[in-house]
Amino acid sequence: MTDVKIVVDTSADLPKDIAEKYNIGVMSFLSIFGEDTYVSGVDITNDEFFDKLESYDGFPTTSQTPYGDMYDYLLNESKEHKSVIYFAISSKGSGQYNTACLVRDEILEENPDADIHIVDSEKFSLYIAQTAVHAAKMAQDGKSVEEIISECKRYINTWRCYLLVDTLKYLEKGGRINKAKAVVGTLLDIKPILTIENGLVESMDKLRGKKKLVEKLIEKIEEDEDFDSENPEFMIVQSDEERGQKAVSILEEKYGDNCIIMYSQFGAIVGTHVGRGAVAIICRIKEDK
Repeated sequence: MTDVKIVVDTSADLPKDIAEKYNIGVMSFLSIFGEDTYVSGVDITNDEFFDKLESYDGFPTTSQTPYGDMYDYLLNESKEHKSVIYFAISSKGSGQYNTACLVRDEILEENPDADIHIVDSEKFSLYIAQTAVHAAKMAQDGKSVEEIISECKRYINTWRCYLLVDTLKYLEKGGRINKAKAVVGTLLDIKPILTIENGLVESMDKLRGKKKLVEKLIEKIEEDEDFDSENPEFMIVQSDEERGQKAVSILEEKYGDNCIIMYSQFGAIVGTHVGRGAVAIICRIKEDK
């Protein structure tokens, strides 16, 4: 076993039991509703966050881990472990990665023997969570830090996200789409399908109507020529338990009881933009693509 501490942040939506099982550390973002600031996953649960989001008149913001808190956390982990690897939220969606690099450099100035690696995941949510699990398993198998980072950069790109949102309101408020598109989309009952490409959330496709949306989303996945139907593995993350469980039921019936390798709930970082009612299915794609 290699003495490596794997770290993510709350944008990974990593389930608590899996974090504990693999001893993966989690640094917290802040969720801000006007003058009220909450440490995500500590001061406010995901369900409480979505309740506040729906009742709040304004638009909440998120803020990266405070510099001092990040410094203390990474310093302590670097003293307790031979190496630390932090898989950070996409640098194109947050300043967290750049801050972590500054923190690492300051720690190294004062503690030159510390071995801290900051990796820009270029992704969000369970992309990062599952990659952290992959890294932890590699460390258990005795792989070197260099091998872990190199393999994980490849592995994280063997997944593709299909994210269905129930409302365009929060994407519009957060500046992800313009107001005109949000109004037209709402009037026409259009549900966009989003994905993660080039470090950002991008539009992939759309569905119309209100019925059998999960079924239609899975059909879109199966129509994707990159979908690895010979190695059907899925991760599901949701802010709508009914839709999440519906996806589980359909996929397990089609592909077997072990096809869902991770299931979670959106936290505040992604949840601020997708709102309640969202579901994402992340599927394995062919590795030669």
